[in-house]
Amino acid sequence: MHPNTNEPQLQLRPARREDADQVIPLLYQAIGDIAYALAGEGNHEQAMQVLQQFYVQEDNRISYRHVTVMVQDEEVAGILVAYDGSEADRLDQPILDRPGRSQDEKYVLVKETRPGEYYLDTLSVSEKYQGQGIGRALMAAFEQQGRELGHTQAALIVERDNGRALMLYERQGYTKDDVLVIAGHEYNHMVKPLQ
Repeated sequence: MHPNTNEPQLQLRPARREDADQVIPLLYQAIGDIAYALAGEGNHEQAMQVLQQFYVQEDNRISYRHVTVMVQDEEVAGILVAYDGSEADRLDQPILDRPGRSQDEKYVLVKETRPGEYYLDTLSVSEKYQGQGIGRALMAAFEQQGRELGHTQAALIVERDNGRALMLYERQGYTKDDVLVIAGHEYNHMVKPLQ
């Protein structure tokens, strides 16, 4: 039996600027209220526009340059956003310097990562594609990127009451080493050695 060659295949690739309309909703799906802190804006439509503007730029934490997508027939099925933890302050500066950014303390950006970590900022799978192993494939791609870039430790945060995600990450070898409060929610900071 030959596999049906007409069946669409999932493919991992670097994100492109033109993926913005599909990436930003997946980013929001994963980060929730943190999206408003990043945008420095409480209005949903305006916040999504701000995130989209940052996504198409070169040098900030949610730039397309830090995003890897899993696609099927050019439809984005899942995303991962990752970067070097030692770059976090520099990558946040354009976000903090955005003209018109609210100075309200509820939009304070909390440092999520540390130098020496390859940081998984966001992992999100479209509802349509959930349950197909895409999250695991994206995690494997993230860890492989970290190894290729010479990192010895991977890190991520997960909301403390998100039991499913916590279990997934623990099964993948991540252990909690800290608790952060971001946008009024508690998150476990988790780490894993990259062999």
